[in-house]
Amino acid sequence: MENLNFEYNSSFSLNDLSLTIEENSIYALTGNNGSGKTTFLRLLVGLLKPKSGTIKVFNEILTRDKKQLWRLRQKIGFLFQNPDDQLFAPTIGEDVGFGARNLGLEELEVNKRVEWALEAVNLSQYAKSSPYDLSWGQKKRAALAGLLVMKPKLLILDEPFANLDFKSIYNHLLIFKTLKEEQKMTILFTTHNLFFIEHWADKMLVLNDGKAIFEGIPKDGLNNPKIKQLLGSYNELLNLINQK
Repeated sequence: MENLNFEYNSSFSLNDLSLTIEENSIYALTGNNGSGKTTFLRLLVGLLKPKSGTIKVFNEILTRDKKQLWRLRQKIGFLFQNPDDQLFAPTIGEDVGFGARNLGLEELEVNKRVEWALEAVNLSQYAKSSPYDLSWGQKKRAALAGLLVMKPKLLILDEPFANLDFKSIYNHLLIFKTLKEEQKMTILFTTHNLFFIEHWADKMLVLNDGKAIFEGIPKDGLNNPKIKQLLGSYNELLNLINQK
């Protein structure tokens, strides 16, 4: 992404964004509500057209040509924060297989991919279950499996750990770790949780009012006084809790 600019009817804009996400890395996107994170992601997958600037996805300049978008979106998996926005079929197996069938694959290959994807997220035993029978964490994993059948190279995760208990967070982290190591997937995730930025991400981008105010190593960013003032810090919370 180079010198990217975008406007929403003059009410909101992204201004002069430039960054590079290395393949097989984990990249955190953060900023307070309304900072431009969702707009950034929509531009990245071609849902919005920039006013100016260049977006390059896997060494291919994004033109928003319909055939190109279809091809590139097969390489990008977008996991919504709410899994109910992605699960729609009567059973988990049917839901997971939808994307692969949409690619026009032979049924034998579809079944093979569905089996692999469900195994990758530890839901093999739920192939014939309804999404309504799953817990929140299981739903999120089922939605992820629906992306994995497409064999994406980039996973975009919108608040992937929101509303999950610690055990579910561990299970999700283990799945993402395995995908990164074995499938060489690149991960871009949004979050407000400073823990995951500091301990999981290789790099971070901080947005504020549509402008990038920091891009680089998480620990450098989180120790930056300007970023601390914007995002807050654990020490601030601890000091407040420990006040007598």
